[in-house]
Amino acid sequence: MNPKRQPLLAGNLHYRMKYFLYARKSTDTEDKQMASIEDQIAEMERLAHDLNLEVIDTISEAKSAKEPGRKGFNDMLRRIQKGEAQGILCWKLNRLARNPIDGGQISWLLQQNTIKHIQTYGRDYKSHDNVLMMQVEFGMANQFIVDLREDVKRGMRRKAERGWYPKNLPPGYVHAPKHERVPGRKENMPHPKEFELVRQLWKQFLTGKYSVIDMKKKGDSLGLCHKSGKPYSKNAYYNLFANEFYAGYFLWKDKHGNMVRYKGKHKPMITPIEFEAAQQILGRKDYSKVHTHSYPYRGLITCGECDGHVTAERKLQAICTNCKYKFSIISQITCSKCGMELSKMNNPTIIKKVYYYCAGNTKPCSQKRVSVTQEHIEDRIKSELKKIEIHKDFHAWGLQQIKKLNADPSNENTKLLSQLRKRETELSQRIDGLIRMRADGEISVEELGSLKNQTTEELRVVQAQIEREKNSKDYLDQAVTDYFDFALNASKDFQGRDCSEKKAIATKLASNLKIRDKKLYISTDEVYSKIQECAVVYHRKMKEIEPEKGLIQSTYLADYLMSFPDVCARLEDIRTCVMSTRSSKDITNSSIKNISTSIPNENHEAS
Repeated sequence: MNPKRQPLLAGNLHYRMKYFLYARKSTDTEDKQMASIEDQIAEMERLAHDLNLEVIDTISEAKSAKEPGRKGFNDMLRRIQKGEAQGILCWKLNRLARNPIDGGQISWLLQQNTIKHIQTYGRDYKSHDNVLMMQVEFGMANQFIVDLREDVKRGMRRKAERGWYPKNLPPGYVHAPKHERVPGRKENMPHPKEFELVRQLWKQFLTGKYSVIDMKKKGDSLGLCHKSGKPYSKNAYYNLFANEFYAGYFLWKDKHGNMVRYKGKHKPMITPIEFEAAQQILGRKDYSKVHTHSYPYRGLITCGECDGHVTAERKLQAICTNCKYKFSIISQITCSKCGMELSKMNNPTIIKKVYYYCAGNTKPCSQKRVSVTQEHIEDRIKSELKKIEIHKDFHAWGLQQIKKLNADPSNENTKLLSQLRKRETELSQRIDGLIRMRADGEISVEELGSLKNQTTEELRVVQAQIEREKNSKDYLDQAVTDYFDFALNASKDFQGRDCSEKKAIATKLASNLKIRDKKLYISTDEVYSKIQECAVVYHRKMKEIEPEKGLIQSTYLADYLMSFPDVCARLEDIRTCVMSTRSSKDITNSSIKNISTSIPNENHEAS
C-alpha cells in the first residue's frame, strides 16, 4: 500500500498522536545497500508531512541492530513508556530491530497499546492489528543476520584454508585491493613502506640485545604508526614479535570451532627458527608446548618392557658454522662454544627431531634412557601399511565374493535367517487363524486372548532375532568393506597427512604399539594378514590361468576363480575373522595378536 494515496484518512486517524522519527545506519557490511541516515530522515519527514503526522523528535544512530544495546533505540522506548509519544516513524521495520530481543520489545509494547502506531514507508502497524506479519518481518530480519554471520564465517574460513589470513593484518602487510583479489593472485601482500621497516626491527630484536621497550623506541623513530597516525603501544610491539604470521603461519578456526594452524601463502619476513628464538627472548617458555608442536603418537604407544606410558620430547638444535659445535636453540640463540649469534651464521644446519621414550612413572624401567625418533615410528608404520596393501583388482573381486558368501543360502547365517522368516510367516498366519476361529465361534474370547498373547510374544521374539541377524549381515558387509578399503588406500593416505590423520591411520592399523631398544613393534589386526593371504592366492591363480584368460569370458572370470577350493578357503577365513570381531566396540582393535610374541627378550635380537 502506498501511504501517499490516503493522506486524509491517515491524518484523521493520527491527528493528535505524537511520533518519534527513528533512523539507523549500520556500520557493518550488511547494510551497505540501505539508505543513509540523511536520506531516511528526508524521506520520512516528507511522509510525515503527507500524512499530517506530528514528529516531536528525530533519533538517529550509526550502530548495528544484530545485538541488543543501542542507546538511541533504548532511550526512545523509555520515552514512549513515559508517554512522550505514541508512535514511531521509520524507513523499514528492520531499522528498529534485527534481533529477537529488540523485536520482542516492539511487539509487546504494540500489543499493550503503549505503542499505538508504527508507520514505515511501505505500510503501517497498529496495536489492534494481527501481529503475525510484524513477527514474520522481524523474524526475516533476524534470520538475515544469522545467515549473513554464517556466510561471513564460511567465507573467512575458506580464505584461511586457501592460505590467506582473513582479518586485519599485522604491521608490514596489507590486503590486496578488491579488484585484484582473483584466484591465483596474492591476497596478503607486503606493505610498500612498512615491510622493510618491520623487517629491520625483527633483525635487531633477534640479536637478543634489545627489549620490547627498546624496539618501540626504534619503531617510533622509524615512523611506524597506525593508520590514524598514532604510534604503536608497547603491547602492540609485544604482539608483533609474538605473531607467527611473520614466519609464514597463522591460526584460524575450522568448521567445528577448533583452532587450526595454517601455512600462509604470503611472503614470510623471518624463518620459523628465528620466530622460535624470538619467543625465547620474549620469555614465552610455554610457547613450544602449547602453540606449535604436537606429538601424534603419544598415548598410542606403550613401553615394551614395563607396559608404562610413553612420553615425547622435541629437540631443536643448530650446528654452528664457525666451530661446528651442535647446540640447542630452544633456550638460546648463540653458540655455547664460540658465542657466535644464530642470526649471523651463514645458512646453519638446523636439526629438528621428536623423541619418544618410556616415562617410567609406575616402576623403574631401563627404556626410560632409550628413545625412538618420530621418523622411525612413521617409517615402521609406512612399512606395515605397505605389507597390508592390496591391488585394486583384488579389492573389487574380494569384496564382491565375500558379499556373495554373506548372502549365500547355504551358509549358517542365511539359513537361520530363512528359518526365522518362515517361522515369522507361520506365527502371523496363526494369529489370523485364531481371529477367524473366534469369528466362527469355535473359540471363546478368553481362549482367543490367551492364545493370541502367546503367539504374539513368540512373534516378537522371532522378529527381534530376524533384526539381529539382518544387522549381523549388514555389519559383516560394512566391516569387510572397511577392512578392504583401508588396505587399498592406507599406504597412499598416510603420505602428506597431518599429525591427527596419521594417528587415526596408525590406530586403525594396530591400536597396541610398543617401543623397546630403539625400535617400534607393531602387531597388526589379524584380518589384514588374512586379506593378504587371500590376495597372494588370488594373484597366483590369475597367473596360472593367464593362458586360459582368452577362453574365459570376463563376466565369468570371477566365478571361475571361486571354483578353486584354496581361494574359497581364504575368503572364508576373512569372513570368520571379521565375524569374531563382532562383539568388539571397534572392529579395528579386536583381533590384535599377543604383543609379547613380537618383542624379543633382552638377549634376543629383533628381526
